[in-house]
Amino acid sequence: MIDIIFAIPYFILVFWMLGKIRFFKNSGFSIKSLQFAFLLKVFSGYVLFYIYAYHYNNRIESDTFKYFDDSYHIYRAFFSNPIDYLKMLFGISCEGAHFDELYYQDMYNWYRPYESSLYNDNRLIIRLNAFIRIFSFGNYHVHNLVFNLLSFIGLVGLARFFLYHLKNEWKIYIAVFLIPSVVFWGSGVLKESILMFVIGLFCYHFHKKFRLKVALILLLSLGIMLVLKFYVLMALMPVVVAWLLNKKQIKNIAFAYALSIVSISLVAFIIGYIIPEYNVINILVTKQNDFVNMANVMKVNSAFEMAPLTPDIWAIVKAIPEGLFNCFTKPWPTEIKNPLFVASFLENLLILVFIGGAIAWYKKPNKYSLKFILFCFAFTMFLFAIIGITTPITGALVRYKVPALPFLVIGILTFIDPKKINYPWKKKFVTKANKFLS
Repeated sequence: MIDIIFAIPYFILVFWMLGKIRFFKNSGFSIKSLQFAFLLKVFSGYVLFYIYAYHYNNRIESDTFKYFDDSYHIYRAFFSNPIDYLKMLFGISCEGAHFDELYYQDMYNWYRPYESSLYNDNRLIIRLNAFIRIFSFGNYHVHNLVFNLLSFIGLVGLARFFLYHLKNEWKIYIAVFLIPSVVFWGSGVLKESILMFVIGLFCYHFHKKFRLKVALILLLSLGIMLVLKFYVLMALMPVVVAWLLNKKQIKNIAFAYALSIVSISLVAFIIGYIIPEYNVINILVTKQNDFVNMANVMKVNSAFEMAPLTPDIWAIVKAIPEGLFNCFTKPWPTEIKNPLFVASFLENLLILVFIGGAIAWYKKPNKYSLKFILFCFAFTMFLFAIIGITTPITGALVRYKVPALPFLVIGILTFIDPKKINYPWKKKFVTKANKFLS
């Protein structure tokens, strides 16, 4: 309770900032609607904290605590050896016996049991926590608030990107701020919070006029995605390239996507041929094997059987339908033995309701809207395919698909024509919704 009280001044400061900073004031949504969304995230962050703190009592294996706890060993060098602290914080000349003996041997997540050629994304989150400790004084709830703020900035950026292409505030508000898994998993000291931050940052600047500042932010966002979640970058790049091709040179959107996929596949093949460690097919196979090994070693309850991948392109292609099915449907009702699966299960039902609404109140999209919908659905399909063929653990799968959910939901909601919704409560609801959001 004392730790929570200590974090209250930080919360008040952040809450006040929402009404003062231009990025939020010019978002297209009222400050009170943004403050409500942020309150919902903070509440969800505390719920996640209490579930992990009291339902799971092993902090070493708890994602929301393990990177926070490991960051202490970097932070303690801030006072005893500031040079070591800065080296570890920025990843400069921080390997070797000196750092292993003084710092890393006391951490549980600096080195992973199954290392691969890809960057160890644990270290980015540990370093971020080590930096936040300078002003948090080791208070977990301050870290929770900072991660929530970063995630919220990303969500507002994503909402502004959607609003640029779809002039409908209530659809965007639902898709970005009210999806259960996005709210829950994007509201803690977790990688998903930072991932939502960089995706939103990228999308918000993606449609802006190209200049140096925009270019630097786009490159920074892509760089963080590369080291944090490489598979998200893999899913995003074909969609972005297709969008740019269609905007600049190729008017046929289907041909733009085909050319984008072929071009990126060719580049990936060349890179994999020159540097075998970065062979995309081998990375996917290794990723699945690592998950299987982890599930066996840690006896993960939510693991399920999946056909093993082989380093063969056709094996990858054949695994995609099953992977997509798992991503779109899990967790199944029989798997709701874990309270952390409830949000994802409810959201699957919600998405079915939205699909039903899109069928019942169908609105034919115009050419511009269709381009936006294709962007959203293509990113969702690419990401779901990658996650689905590599992740044989339901607990990991429901978290990994979080970045795609706003895109999936807004794509579905775009097909709904509000004018066709004829219910007595419609006028009253629309009036209140517009007053709340505008």
